[in-house]
Amino acid sequence: MVKNRKKIRRTAAAALTPLLLLAGETAFFYYYSVVRFPERRKEKTRRQLRREERKRAKKPRARFENTVQEGIRWFLGQEPELHTITSFDGLKLCAYYLPAEAPASGKRRRNILLLMHGYRAGGLTDFAGLYRFYHEQGYDLLVPFERSHGPSEGRYICFGVKERFDCRDWAGYAVRLAGEDCNLYLSGISMGCATVLMAAGLPLPANVRAIIADCGFTSPKEILKTVLKRDYHLPAFPLMNLTELLTKWRAGFGYSDASTLDAMRNCRIPVLFIHGEKDTFVPVQMTLDNYMACSAPKELLIVPGAAHAAASLQDPEGYRRTALAFMKKYEV
Repeated sequence: MVKNRKKIRRTAAAALTPLLLLAGETAFFYYYSVVRFPERRKEKTRRQLRREERKRAKKPRARFENTVQEGIRWFLGQEPELHTITSFDGLKLCAYYLPAEAPASGKRRRNILLLMHGYRAGGLTDFAGLYRFYHEQGYDLLVPFERSHGPSEGRYICFGVKERFDCRDWAGYAVRLAGEDCNLYLSGISMGCATVLMAAGLPLPANVRAIIADCGFTSPKEILKTVLKRDYHLPAFPLMNLTELLTKWRAGFGYSDASTLDAMRNCRIPVLFIHGEKDTFVPVQMTLDNYMACSAPKELLIVPGAAHAAASLQDPEGYRRTALAFMKKYEV
């Protein structure tokens, strides 16, 4: 009898262990990918600061850190205005607005750029190498902090599923800022790129002239499957399925609720697709797939040697020249 009990316990333990591990992996991946990290308020120790410095030094964009910081300092030095809107689901969303010099009376319409940053980015970081250039070319800049980033409210990062509606609302707000006859351009990097491309599948103001899409993914589900395989060496099934169920329950959205590819098949807004050749986070193939799916006028720029979200830093002249020419092509 005692032996039978021990055997039952061992069998139960053997059966439960994989299930417990799977539950733990599901909870971890959900928290890591979707939940907003809490703000750290305690002062960091020297050891923590050194560790963070080593981590930053290993990042692909580390060698451009001075350029990034210089760009952020320049932008904040212009004293941009902080604006807010309320999202479709009741969150307060914040954005910096930096107007260019007003065009002379009767000369031309205002041009305004809506710049959407990437996943867990600092809000101002991704476009730091472009602010001054765009501003000096006469573009107003509207730079949102996406939901669950910076001063914007939100507990969950939605990989473009909900952010696309925020982008739509910011686009409408941009028109109110720059005037009903303005030329509006959408630009996004990484998750921000997927966001603006997904937003292209929604009703947008007629003022939207073109989109600059830098290193976006094809869908939330596909990029998370890529991360699972690359970073954790785990198969998508059944972890993705369980994580999506948990995400739907807690965060109110699913990874399959939106697709960049679907939006591109119905897109009517001209798109400039950009990707860094050496991107190891979002595969270059995803931009190629988005490009092939796009039914609107389109162009493609692959930047040699550029890491993820670093195309504008790797080849600033080529990036700026191509982006500016593309926007001018569709300016009214």
